[in-house]
Amino acid sequence: MKDQTRVDYALLSTSTTLSRVRGFTLELLHHLKDGQKRCCDLVEITGKSHPYVWSYLKRMQNYKLVEKNDGFWFLSDIGVNFLKHMNIVYNNIIEYKQIINRKQTEERQKIDTSFTNVKVKTMRQISISLWLQQTDREQVEKEVVEVLVDHYNKTGSKFLFFKDIYAIAERFKASPDQINQAMMNLKQDHIVYNYRDKGHEAWKIGLYKDFVEALSKMATKK
Repeated sequence: MKDQTRVDYALLSTSTTLSRVRGFTLELLHHLKDGQKRCCDLVEITGKSHPYVWSYLKRMQNYKLVEKNDGFWFLSDIGVNFLKHMNIVYNNIIEYKQIINRKQTEERQKIDTSFTNVKVKTMRQISISLWLQQTDREQVEKEVVEVLVDHYNKTGSKFLFFKDIYAIAERFKASPDQINQAMMNLKQDHIVYNYRDKGHEAWKIGLYKDFVEALSKMATKK
């Protein structure tokens, strides 16, 4: 049975059908990874309409990525293997982008040294260096806070919008599973909040006001 699953998956992974799997389909696969769910559960999680979610589930069933039992949807063996495959591909992309980002950062730093007399923006800045020295947070959690603080210092905005979990994972250079755990930890400690903004059909992730004020006070005491 397992051998047949591998054969089926090998055939499907090279077909034009699974080559079109992206976006919201991948998001649903990720939500089903932790266990079976009803369509109404996925509607609540994603913020999409019931007909919209249902149409995707039926299409995924046709692709043999999911199965249904007594109203509950769950990943098929092919769906599990496909999601694992996509995570491997995604991690390879992240690794490549990290290399490119490091090179771009080095180039920007070289350029910045030639403009030391340029007037600095008067926008209120906060520093995260002392917090990073004192915290024992996981690296992914630090990355999330660093990106948000950098965005705040550049724009004055405490939050960012993301279309789906994969866009979030790409921005913070981590896998979807790592991001999910990091967000729970940061929200629990009132550092970073996240919720589904139905008005924009996107995830809103931002720094709590109290945490920003704490960073500002921390900087003045250095």
